[in-house]
Amino acid sequence: MRGAWGAVVAGVAGGFMNASAAVGGPPVSPYAVNTGWSVRESQHAALYGVFVNALSLAANGAPRLAPSVWASLVAAMAAGAAMGRAPASRVPERHARRLVLLPALAGGMSVLAKGLWELREG
Repeated sequence: MRGAWGAVVAGVAGGFMNASAAVGGPPVSPYAVNTGWSVRESQHAALYGVFVNALSLAANGAPRLAPSVWASLVAAMAAGAAMGRAPASRVPERHARRLVLLPALAGGMSVLAKGLWELREG
């Protein structure tokens, strides 16, 4: 998956997988690797997820959660960003790439397994 067609395929597959199973990363991650994106560059692809989820919120409305849950979510995101910033400059590219690809692979495999399991049950 390289070039314009690779981007289109990765984008369409990611959009479909995000809309149907909430895992848009698996198709985008191999595209990033094949095009030679560094981990720092591929972080910008996260804006794609923000855009897709913003459209989902606009279409479906925000989830009905207690204020304490919203506060916990915001605190968890801030803590994750802060904890990730410190080691980011010290982790070698090769290790960082694995940290990006392994969850994408796990997410794709779990969706595949769930789909096959549901097909089996009928």
